[in-house]
Amino acid sequence: MHLTRPFSHLLFRECRRRLQPRPVDDAPAWVLPLSCRPGWYMLEWCAHLPVQHAILLLTPDQGRINLSADQGSLPFRSGSLAKRILYLTQPAIAWQLALESMDVPAAGTDLQQAITVDWLRVIPLRQGFAISRMLKRLGQEQAVVARRAEAEQETFAAFLYQAYNRSFARESRDQDLYELWQERVETGLFGQADADWSVLQPGSVHSHSHDAILHLAADYRAHPQAQTLLQQVLDADSDVVLVYPDEDDLDMTGRRSNPYFKPDWNPDLFFSRDYITACCIYRRSWYEQHRALFDSLGERMALNTLLPGLQPHQVRRIPLVLAHRLVSDREPGSDSRFDAERAAVLAAGLPAGVTLEPGLLPDSLRVRFPVPEPAPLVSLLVPTRDGLEVLRPCVESILAHTTYRHYEILILDNQSCEPATLAWLEQIVADVRVRVIPYDRPFNYSAINNHGVARARGSLIGLINNDVEVISPDWLTEMVSHALRPEIGCVGAKLYYSNGQIQHAGVILGLGHVAGHAHRFLARDADGYQGRLKLVQNYAAVTAACLLVRRAVYEQVGGLEERYLTVAYNDVDFCLRVRAAGYRNLWTPYAELYHHESISRGEDDTPEKKARFEREVAYMRRVWGDELDHDPCYHPCLTRRGEDFAIREFL
Repeated sequence: MHLTRPFSHLLFRECRRRLQPRPVDDAPAWVLPLSCRPGWYMLEWCAHLPVQHAILLLTPDQGRINLSADQGSLPFRSGSLAKRILYLTQPAIAWQLALESMDVPAAGTDLQQAITVDWLRVIPLRQGFAISRMLKRLGQEQAVVARRAEAEQETFAAFLYQAYNRSFARESRDQDLYELWQERVETGLFGQADADWSVLQPGSVHSHSHDAILHLAADYRAHPQAQTLLQQVLDADSDVVLVYPDEDDLDMTGRRSNPYFKPDWNPDLFFSRDYITACCIYRRSWYEQHRALFDSLGERMALNTLLPGLQPHQVRRIPLVLAHRLVSDREPGSDSRFDAERAAVLAAGLPAGVTLEPGLLPDSLRVRFPVPEPAPLVSLLVPTRDGLEVLRPCVESILAHTTYRHYEILILDNQSCEPATLAWLEQIVADVRVRVIPYDRPFNYSAINNHGVARARGSLIGLINNDVEVISPDWLTEMVSHALRPEIGCVGAKLYYSNGQIQHAGVILGLGHVAGHAHRFLARDADGYQGRLKLVQNYAAVTAACLLVRRAVYEQVGGLEERYLTVAYNDVDFCLRVRAAGYRNLWTPYAELYHHESISRGEDDTPEKKARFEREVAYMRRVWGDELDHDPCYHPCLTRRGEDFAIREFL
């Protein structure tokens, strides 16, 4: 029975009788009699299976089944809603739906009988909407796709659709890399490819030489050698109080996926989300010292109370996946709920005026630090040489949209000569919040900013590129609130390209030549690796395109390096010197701005610029080589070839 309206959508619960079973190579399959014209469609699908991962294969029936040109595959997780854009080149009178398991089901399982389909819709789309959704998924591939589409003289939409379909191989690639990591790394370390995950039961307390306690959450299992390996770290360093491992998902078939390769002790990330206490080992003497707290709050909440008080050298990560989340034992959505108990416990230990509220992710927290009254003066330094087309919207967006009121803007004019720029500079200083400071020397980004700091009046210094624009009105309030914390050094913002993709979300050391931007080219609303795009956290460095720091800290470390780093990496060098002085650098997703990167300065595309860049790279390697190879806010098992937190491919 066909639907009379070809552009209607089908809701499975209303039309269950329309799905007719058909065996296809012994796999569960159905025929859906849904008539569709050629064009763009969105498929929505949710089903529960006895395995964790599967692929839904779709083939439109034009009277001759199995037209591979239109066939689509949709990887999905049991119980989760999955969506996929489809394009039909010819009319379809029906759809064939087949399932292919990515996991090994338990012996004797009848997949077809064990599957429950909760949701199925096929929705027609306009081409413009389909293109925008595909671009959103492709992220960093957008420019490459566009160039190749033009070069090969194919329509943009058609080529984009091919790239979109190829992108679904990413999930399989990540899983393949992780399985390769298990085979080559874990087998070499543990001497075995498989393990009996029931050796350490959840919630149990184990002692080794009667001086350490292993904590394991109720929905976790630990590797058989977890306690021994974690204990070795405690034994090797008497200063260490607590050790935690990496973790992954473990389903009922024994398949491991979704590894979380964690950073070193990251206090502000821990406040945002507890990434440590599900599995950790700690000294018994420390437990006895705080036994009353453990007895009153319970183990996990006591750990959440005590961890923020530990020093960096007292908390250690072991870069091995020794903890495994049991995905089949979880109540749906249980790992994404607001943890009110944890919020209450953390709030009780915060100084007066500091508050907690739900974060951008359901299971995360946002810590709000107060700004004193009167608010401190912030000097925002904006170097420029002409570039009025970006300078004007930058300055005017700050003036018009910044809710923090106690600031001054210092436009550091590096030999501007265009009449329009000079006229505007004369006009803008009529605003008492703006000053123009001449710098009549050859371009040197570090020297220009140091020149500006010497003439600034504020106790807080903001380094601002002339090609940024304000998005969130409270951006400066957020950055000031963190920069005033005595333990914090540099504070960085969340920056977007003009098209909304991520430009900066913290700096990772060792990417490319020296360092790179975390999560670059991801969509604006993406969660990022393990939610890190939506969590306040510590990074080794942040970009000077929008950086806030106390003037006293700036002067303490000597400002930006003028002699050896005139253009590139001066912000990374500065942040590393601030970190070496004992401060934590911080990135926040709650300060949002656009950044039209390098519009005013241009690219390093001349022999002179390339030579200068190579000298700056050599300087950074000479001074910071060890730090660049061991970023504490990243992980040795993650790639240095890209910004997407993928597993290192050479493993």
